[in-house]
Amino acid sequence: MRALLSLTLITLSSCTCAPNGATIGGRLPDGGLASNADGGTSTTTPDGSVNFTGTLRITPRDQILSLTTGQPPPTTQFTATADNQPVTPQWSVIPAAIGTIDATGLFTASPLGGTATITASYGAATDSTSLTVKLRTEQNGGTNTMDAGAGGFGGVGGEGVGGPVDPTTLAVLATTPTSDGATFLYPYDATVWPKGLLAPLLQWTAAHPYDAVRLTLECPTFSYEGTFAKTATPFVHHPIPQAAWEQLNEHCAGSTVTVQLVFASGGQAFGPLTETWRIANGSLKGVVYYNSYGTRLAKNYSGALGPDPRFGGATLSIRGGSTDPSLVAGGNGSEANCRVCHTVSADGSTLVTQHGDNNSATSQYALRSGNTETPMQPADGRFAWGALSPDGRFLFSNVAPIQGSSSAPSALFQVPAGTDVGATGLPPGLGAGTPSFSADGKQLAFNWYAGAQADQRTLATLRFTPPSTFSDFTPIHTPTTGAALFPSFLPTGTGVVFELETVSNGRIGETRSTCDGSGPCSDIGTRAELWWVDLATKQAHPLEKLNGKGYVPTGPNAHGDDATLNYEPTVGPIASGGYAWVIFTSRRLYGNVATINPFWSDPRFHDISATPTTKKLWVAAIDLNAAPGTDPSHPAFYLPAQELMAGNSRGFWSADPCLGDGDRCGSGDQCCGGYCIDGPNDKVCSPTPAMCAKEFDRCTTAADCCDPAAVCAGNRCATIN
Repeated sequence: MRALLSLTLITLSSCTCAPNGATIGGRLPDGGLASNADGGTSTTTPDGSVNFTGTLRITPRDQILSLTTGQPPPTTQFTATADNQPVTPQWSVIPAAIGTIDATGLFTASPLGGTATITASYGAATDSTSLTVKLRTEQNGGTNTMDAGAGGFGGVGGEGVGGPVDPTTLAVLATTPTSDGATFLYPYDATVWPKGLLAPLLQWTAAHPYDAVRLTLECPTFSYEGTFAKTATPFVHHPIPQAAWEQLNEHCAGSTVTVQLVFASGGQAFGPLTETWRIANGSLKGVVYYNSYGTRLAKNYSGALGPDPRFGGATLSIRGGSTDPSLVAGGNGSEANCRVCHTVSADGSTLVTQHGDNNSATSQYALRSGNTETPMQPADGRFAWGALSPDGRFLFSNVAPIQGSSSAPSALFQVPAGTDVGATGLPPGLGAGTPSFSADGKQLAFNWYAGAQADQRTLATLRFTPPSTFSDFTPIHTPTTGAALFPSFLPTGTGVVFELETVSNGRIGETRSTCDGSGPCSDIGTRAELWWVDLATKQAHPLEKLNGKGYVPTGPNAHGDDATLNYEPTVGPIASGGYAWVIFTSRRLYGNVATINPFWSDPRFHDISATPTTKKLWVAAIDLNAAPGTDPSHPAFYLPAQELMAGNSRGFWSADPCLGDGDRCGSGDQCCGGYCIDGPNDKVCSPTPAMCAKEFDRCTTAADCCDPAAVCAGNRCATIN
C-alpha cells in the first residue's frame, strides 16, 4: 500500500442559509451594542445578550479536504464573525460520521470521507457551509478474498486480483502513456450501476503483451489508484478489488465516476483507456428468479459433453449482493426433477414452474414458506408461462407462442387450486401470449396471439379489477415487422418494456438456434431487440443504449450484430435510486470471457464446461421520467454471481418475501405492512407510516410521499433523477 497525505483547501462559491448569511439575533463578544454595516440597530437585553440585525458568517467556506487511507486525518480551522466581529458560536457537523468539530471550530475528519454541512449557531443566528472530505485510497497488488465459485472469481470470471508491481514498473506506469489502439470491451461507457453488487471484471483488447495495469477511479468525494501485475498471458482482464468497489459505491452514489486504465509493456506505458459511469443512489431491490440450463446445483439430465455427463435444469435465485446463486426449484435425479419454465409474483410470495419430463405438469412454490412445492391440477399445460398477479393469488394463462403452453383461450385461475374463477370482460376467444401484470395489479399486457382480428404481433392491454373483472381491451403497439412479446410494465405503470423478435427460429418466443446440434444451422437463431412503449401516447421506441446499438463490441463466432441478441425482459417492481431496473436474457459477448457462438448453449451438443456460453442475464437502468418516443435506457451490465458455465435466462424480478410488523427492516419494501419506521433501537416494520411515506414505503398517490418530487411507482414511493 502506497500512501501519501495530501491536504488541499479549495475555496468554491459560498453556501449560506440566507443570501447574506443569517440576520437574526446573537451575542457580541463583549456584550455591548453593535454597529451594523447595513444600518441596523442593536439592543441590550436584561441578561446582557445583544439582539442584532447584522450577519453571522463562517470562514473558510466550501472546503475540500483530501484524506489518504492509513494517514492521519486532515483538519481545518473554522471561525465565525457577527457583524464582522469575531465570535465563538456553537458548532455542529451533519452527518456526524464525516468528522468532529470542537468548541474552537477545529474540524477533524473521520476515516470515512464524504460531504457534510458545518453549522455555526450564535444566539438565534445560524450560518452553514459545505465541507467535502475526499477519500483517497492507493494499493499496489492485492489478495483474492473471493474464490472461484459458481460465478467464477468474484462472481464475474477472470483470475482474480493481481499481485504487486515492482518499483521499475511502477515508475513506467507513472509516465505519460502512448495510445496503442487498445479498447475497453466491458463494462460499457456510460453504464449506470446500482449500489451493492459484486465488483465488475474490467476487460479490454491487448495491443501489446501487457505486464501490469494502473487502475484509477475518481468522483467528487473519492479517488482510488491500484496497480496490479498481470494475472495471465495474455493479460486482458482484471477485476476492481471488491473493497475499492464498495468504497466507490458508498462515496460516489449519485455521482459520475471516471475510470482509467494504463498498461505497462516492455518498459513503456500505454493507454489510457477511459470511461465514465454513474453510481445510482440506491441498490437493486428484491430477488431475481431465473432458468438455468446446465446448472451444477441440480443434476437431472444426462448426455452433457465434457468431463461430467450429468447436468441440470432448475430455477435459481440471485439477490443484488449475492456471491453465488441459490437453488429454489428442482433437484437431482431424473428429468422429472427439472424445474425451469417459471413465473413469479411481484410480491415475492409465489413461483409457478413446469416439470421437465412433462411441460403440461405445473407446481406452485410458496417462497415465504421454505419453497414448499404444491402440484397444480389439471396437468394439461394451461398454467405454463402464465402471468401471476402481484400477490400470487391468480394466474392468467398464456396461450402459445411458448412451446408446451395451452391452446385454449386465456382464463384466470386460482393459485394453487387451479380453479377457473370465471373472469368477465375478456374479448371472445382471447389468446394472450406471454402475459404480464403491472406491479400494482391494475393492468395486464400481452401479445395478441388468438381471438378475433388477432395477428400474433400486436401488444395489447386490459384493465383488471380484482377478483375477476377485466375491461378496456386496448392494442398499444403493432410492429411493422416481427412480433412484440414478453411485455413487462415499468413500476410507474405508464409504459411497457417488451421484446421485438425480428428473426424467428421457427418457434416464436424462444431464443435458441434452428437446430440444437452442431453444424451451420447452429449459427442461425432468434434475434430480437428490447423496446418500450408509452401507454398514454402509444409511442414506441427501441432501447438502443440497452441493446448496445452502435457501440457493443463485435467479434467472430457469429457475433457481428450483438445488439440484436436481447430477449425476455422483466422490469423490477421496485424503482430504486431514481431508476427502474430491467433484467433480460442476452447472448451477446461478455467481454473476452464468454465468446463462443451465441446459440451454443445446450450442454448436450456443445461443451460449455470450459468455454462458457454467452447465454446470460444482463441488467440495465431505465429513466423513470422519460419523454415518449425517446430512449430512456442506459448501457447494460452483466449480473454478477450467476453460474459462469451455465446457460441462464428468463429472469423474473420480485420483492423480497416480506417481514412482519415489528421485525427489523432497512426499507418499507421489505415489510408486509408497507412501512419501515424508526423504533426504540432500530428500524422496524409497521402497518402505518411515521408521518409520510419515505422512499420504498407504500403509497396510493405521490401526495403520500415525503419527497414532493417523488412518484408513486407500483404503490411504492420512488425518487426521480
